[in-house]
This record gives sequence, C-alpha cells and structure tokens, in this order.
Amino acid sequence: MMTGIKCCIKKDIKETLRTGKVLLFTLLALGIAVMIMGFTLLFTDIPDYLAMELPGFDIESLESMMRTLYPREVGGSLGVFSYYIGFFYSLIIILACNNIIPKEQKNGKWILPREQGYRGKDFVTSKCIVYGSLAGVSVFVTYMLYYFVACAIFERTITFGNAFFLAILHGFNIFFILDFTLLFATWFKSGVIAAISMIGTVLFVPDIMNILPIGKYLPTYLLTFVYDARSDYGSVVGPFLINLIVFIATYVFAVDRLDREEKNSLKRG
Repeated sequence: MMTGIKCCIKKDIKETLRTGKVLLFTLLALGIAVMIMGFTLLFTDIPDYLAMELPGFDIESLESMMRTLYPREVGGSLGVFSYYIGFFYSLIIILACNNIIPKEQKNGKWILPREQGYRGKDFVTSKCIVYGSLAGVSVFVTYMLYYFVACAIFERTITFGNAFFLAILHGFNIFFILDFTLLFATWFKSGVIAAISMIGTVLFVPDIMNILPIGKYLPTYLLTFVYDARSDYGSVVGPFLINLIVFIATYVFAVDRLDREEKNSLKRG
C-alpha cells in the first residue's frame, strides 16, 4: 500500500510542477502579501496628504477608517493579511483544484493504474498530501516573510513565537480547506458541488459563527483565531481536534466510496 502511495505522490508532485500549481500557490500567496503591504503603505498616507493639501479639512474619521482597514502595526497588519489569505487565496485554490479528482476519473486516468494493483485510496491520499501540503507550506512561508517585513516597517506588537504559531495554524487551515475540497469532490462526484460547499463554509461561516457563543468550538474558529492574531493558544485545541476528527471521517468515507466503486466495477467486469 505504501509503495502505491509513494509512487502516486511522485506522480502528483510532477503534475503540480507541470500544470503550474506550485507556481500558482506560491505567487498567489506572495501577491496577496505584496498587495496588503502596498495598500497599507499607500492608503494610510492619504489622510496626511489631504491634511497638507486641504487645510482645515476634518480627516479624523478618515484616519480612523484607514487605521482599521490597514493598521500600521504588525499584529493588526498580519490579521488583515490572514483574512485576505483565508478569503481570496482559499477561493482561488478551491476553484483551481475542485475538479482534479472527478476529471481524472472521467478521463480514465485511473483505469490502467488500477489494473496494475493501485487503489482509489492511493490516488486520494496522494492528492491530499501533495496539494494540501503545497498550499499550506506556501501560506506558512509567506506569512513569516510578511511578519519579518512588517517588523522592519511597522510598530512591533506581536512576538515571533506568536507569529510562528499563527503561521503554522494558518498553514493547517489552508491544508484542511483544500483537502476537504478534494474529498468532497470524491463524495459528490462533482467538483462544482465540492467547491460551492467549501466556498460557502470558508467565506461566510467564520463571520456568522464569530457572533455566536458556539462559534469558538467549531473548526472555523481556527480561521477567526488567525484573523484576530490571538495568543490564547488553548482555545484552538478543541476546534483543531474537531477539525481533525471531521477530516478523518471525511477521508474514510471518501476511501470507502471508492472501494465500493472498485468492487462494483469488478463485478460488472
């Protein structure tokens, strides 16, 4: 079994390089980082510029809004960057990867390997490891780069240890988001349904659950925790374990479905 998974991992690594997924995940994260840093440096200077050009103009409310949207302190700026990663990065990688497994099955790419002893479990496990890890590591590395640059420019309001923890956690967030998308596509046999399910969960549930007491016990709290650049680490243990349990259950269900499909295919053959 492990030999089959290892071979599939090597194949999927080559596939991510050939299709440009490695480049997409890396440049997307870096692009968002540059965009947020640029917005922060540009927009927060606008009130000062207006004060010089328009003497007597009341800019206090504008300054307050700019500080809220793009704070010039490391913790707040990391929170904004994390939100854009959770929103735009997740949206794009979901749309880019939701149809990978259904498309391979539809095009018959699993037929020959299955005849040589490979199982659906090998393909799905490999996809989860390669694509999930690639996206998660890209976010982790970019988060830490953003932290170091922000520390050199803005007021440092967050420790290295806290930033490192948040970077790891957000990497796991993206890992789970992409892998759930892949597994749901196996469930529903449709990348579209998987994409809609995950986009709805990632984009809307954290904000809705954030206003409810029960929200801090749900897996989506991991996103909220990073968005707020929190440091009460104990509060993520429960949501992380629940997320892990749900992930394992989703994986087992997906593999079981593929196994049953293979058995039915053999009976028909």
